[in-house]
Amino acid sequence: MRYLLICLFIVSLLIPVLAVEWLFTAIGSGLSVTDTRGAGQVSLFVIVLAMVMAYAKFVAGEEPLGFFGRYLREWKRALAGFAVALLFASLVVLAGYLGFAAMGSVGWSEAGFAAMSWKIAERTVVALFVVVVLATSEEILFRVFLMRYLRWNTTIPVTIAAVVFSSLVFAAVHNLTDPLAWFTPEQFPLFVGLFILGVLLCVTYLVTGSFLCAVGIHAGLLGSKVFLRKTNLVEVDPQALFLQDSYDLRMSPIVWGVFAGMAVAILLARHWLYPRFAIERPVVSQAHRG
Repeated sequence: MRYLLICLFIVSLLIPVLAVEWLFTAIGSGLSVTDTRGAGQVSLFVIVLAMVMAYAKFVAGEEPLGFFGRYLREWKRALAGFAVALLFASLVVLAGYLGFAAMGSVGWSEAGFAAMSWKIAERTVVALFVVVVLATSEEILFRVFLMRYLRWNTTIPVTIAAVVFSSLVFAAVHNLTDPLAWFTPEQFPLFVGLFILGVLLCVTYLVTGSFLCAVGIHAGLLGSKVFLRKTNLVEVDPQALFLQDSYDLRMSPIVWGVFAGMAVAILLARHWLYPRFAIERPVVSQAHRG
């Protein structure tokens, strides 16, 4: 029943999204809800977040303000979990780049270093702040709302189904302009990488009992990508990393293995992580069972 309601909810999202898209076109704003940055992207998140809150309250029987109030009351524990997860993800990325550099797949860019300026540094800092906001928004939508709602009990089959479904949706919505492109040889590897990343973030949330730990992992991984893209300090050999002609590391089977390894490491550390950082006990939707 929950999966049917969720599918109907996802379809219903098209109504306000298409309405805003029509408005953008009618006034000649040049914006689109499919934009990957800027006001268009923000408008999409606002629409979806508002409808998610309404669904959580009136269909799922949850109380969004009470949920986030719990994190505010235990803000020290929540921020500690975020910081530890962010540090872990950042160290994994650093180790990965050093490993790739040792294999000759990654090199230092002298041109990028020579072009560095205060303006670039300022833009990078702003971009990293946006990364945290984006990671928080996506974790609320895909882990707190979707995965948590679909996990109506803690049994293994229900948990696996919730993780798989929410991770599939997480991957699919990263290309709203041409979703059928995911089935092409050029785009399918990215879909796989996003799906495995979604599984990693679900595992993090489940194991730690805090969605801010998942935000930390998400921000650490995405932040490294944004940092390197903004600064151009590192050059990547796409052929050596099985990336074809792309520079998106999420398309690399090696990076898929890194994501999977991180998930396993977090799972093995559950007895250390949960007592220190858990805010929710357990991470499972209690209302509207069945």
